[in-house]
Amino acid sequence: MTSAADASVVPIRLTLDGRTGVTLWATPWEEDGEEWQAFLGAGQHVLVFGTTEEMAAHLRSGEENDLTDHPRWKDLLQLTPGELEPDDDYVFDLDGAYELALSDPDPYTVSELSDLVDLVQRVAEVCDDGTLLRLVEQTPEFAQLLADDASFSGTDGEARWTSVGSVVERSWEPLLERFGRLIEWRGTEVLAEDLETDEDEDDDEDIDVVDLDDDAEDDATDDDTGQDAERPRSRVVEDLEEVARAAVGSSGEPDVEEDEDPTEGGTYSIWEVAGILPLSVTLPSGTGYTLRTYNGDDDDPVFLGSDLTVYLFRTAQGLVDYVHAGDEHDLAEMVTWPDIVDAEELPVEPDPQEVYDLRGPSEDAIELALELADYCDLKGVTRTLDRRPAGDIPFDTWTAAVTELETCIRWED
Repeated sequence: MTSAADASVVPIRLTLDGRTGVTLWATPWEEDGEEWQAFLGAGQHVLVFGTTEEMAAHLRSGEENDLTDHPRWKDLLQLTPGELEPDDDYVFDLDGAYELALSDPDPYTVSELSDLVDLVQRVAEVCDDGTLLRLVEQTPEFAQLLADDASFSGTDGEARWTSVGSVVERSWEPLLERFGRLIEWRGTEVLAEDLETDEDEDDDEDIDVVDLDDDAEDDATDDDTGQDAERPRSRVVEDLEEVARAAVGSSGEPDVEEDEDPTEGGTYSIWEVAGILPLSVTLPSGTGYTLRTYNGDDDDPVFLGSDLTVYLFRTAQGLVDYVHAGDEHDLAEMVTWPDIVDAEELPVEPDPQEVYDLRGPSEDAIELALELADYCDLKGVTRTLDRRPAGDIPFDTWTAAVTELETCIRWED
């Protein structure tokens, strides 16, 4: 792993939905025993500029961004627009994944597609988008592309490559829609096709790219900076197809033609596209419906509720009416919540894996109980259930835990 003294920042070019622009990527480095990486960004967005001139002006503007504390920040301020032009090895055409997946799996093609998936994964890590990260890491075909020993030669390899193509065809569009929400375009709108035309006209012009690693003065600081890249791999869920459907709708860019609705044709439900799923929960006091998603670096459970209280509805229609009422709650802070609120139809039909009966300590019931205790901050319930293996919880202990959980349930209809 690169040390802080050797940390580097490279210009990269992204092409997404026909638009292209440049940004900066601080490749992984280690500082004070922790691994870091970062992009030129602010908050949970990567800033992408239409031209290198605009990016150079931003660097010198004094506006705070995620790279201002990077060990090489002072070097970046000295670079000219020409020196900020990305090298060919750092050009990522995300729109080109379909063509790559349809090509023969020669080493160049496999490497190009792998680089695109790797970029999406890194942006998801830096921007702390757990849903996008799960979509990449828990889809076996994407995971194969990221593996060091990926091979698509021979009969078995060809079959694996065919599977990769199928996944790209099915999942790449919703993946890019989710990815697009993490990109903040700045400056001139440059279309990829226009850039290609300009490059054809100026193909005799050479542009020198400066490697910040070469003879750069060591301006490393002692501060922990950038975005924390050290995060455990998300746990593998049983239903990988559910993860592959967890991406969301429109990128929100006003200048990009909106893609087809991924819920059309019955392939995905609105819940699956938004990554927020309905649950059926049975308690001693009755059966009701609620909603749940996961958020943050540790995939913390977030339920339909607020103030450490989960809202439970005795009827599916009651849940739907509440969603459309527009009241404030914790799920309203999720970026995909507007997709649910604006949906014309909201069929509340929980998947069998999302049906929980808490009247007995089954494995699924214990899992949900721990998530409810986490959300409601019931540390006593968490301690009681965590220290006992599944199947070894006395019924009276379980009953007491569920009784405690019911104190943070609010029936809404």
